[in-house]
Amino acid sequence: MTTEPLQPSPSDEGPHTPGAEPLWNESWYFDFVDPAQELGGWVRLGLYPNESRAWVNVLLCGPGMPTIALNDFEVASPADPFDVRTAGLVLTQEVTAALQRYRVTARGTAQAHDDPAALLRGESGRAVEVSLDLTWETVGVPYAYRVATRYEIPCVVSGTVIVDGVTHELNAVVGQRDHSWGVRDWWGMDWVWNAIHLDDGTHLHGVDIRIPDLPPIGVGYSQRAGEPLVELTGVTAEASFDADDLPVTTTLTLQPGDMVATAQIVGHAPVRLVADDGRVAQFPRAWAKITTADGRSGIGWLEWNRNR
Repeated sequence: MTTEPLQPSPSDEGPHTPGAEPLWNESWYFDFVDPAQELGGWVRLGLYPNESRAWVNVLLCGPGMPTIALNDFEVASPADPFDVRTAGLVLTQEVTAALQRYRVTARGTAQAHDDPAALLRGESGRAVEVSLDLTWETVGVPYAYRVATRYEIPCVVSGTVIVDGVTHELNAVVGQRDHSWGVRDWWGMDWVWNAIHLDDGTHLHGVDIRIPDLPPIGVGYSQRAGEPLVELTGVTAEASFDADDLPVTTTLTLQPGDMVATAQIVGHAPVRLVADDGRVAQFPRAWAKITTADGRSGIGWLEWNRNR
């Protein structure tokens, strides 16, 4: 008997009723890569209603440019998560067509880092103005997890990114977005997440989750237009890091089918996550060029949650 993949409901795009747990979290995440301009970026809003705060992350990176980080981990819980405003930033979201089209804008005074590892060390950069106005348009099947309240959507991304007065126009470049709600403990587990877009139109997503005293958990999909979505039954990530704890390469093995994909890192956009009790999770994120063992190529984002 074939089990059909789960899909989110259009109503899931909005905020959800919080649970009582301290680390109950709701997040909206967005990324893009424009290989022609060698520019990648990611945006995330994370709500922690039981801690009366939110995280805002807007990061841009690529070879030959500093990593630009508009980060605030102490935003007061917003009355409206679709319109977040502080003295230093503005972040808005708009569901223009549920599960199909989503607009995000952000602006503020960010910090530029010539050494992206400085973000993992908690160092400050130099001030730079940044803004973006981007739309994510769905190009695949929205996929809901079975093991968590979360969904992932492959997209193309169009709009404008402005960094220090320089404008970058994006026209249907590859991207991903996701929405997650529930208890999320960065300091209780490690994982490697990926969202990859191959040149033959295949979209891959997977996460390799490592929880102490439990067997590894792998979740994700392989999908291409006109073909059934295939749920992954296993995701294994083997990563290497440099002396500054930035990723260099990662090899992903996806089941079924023994698909092997190797990521060569191009742009770094990490963050450092500090718990109230002082525990630190290093959270390097990067966009990469992808090659598969069967000769395909592509591009996408990866993240490595590492408790140190």
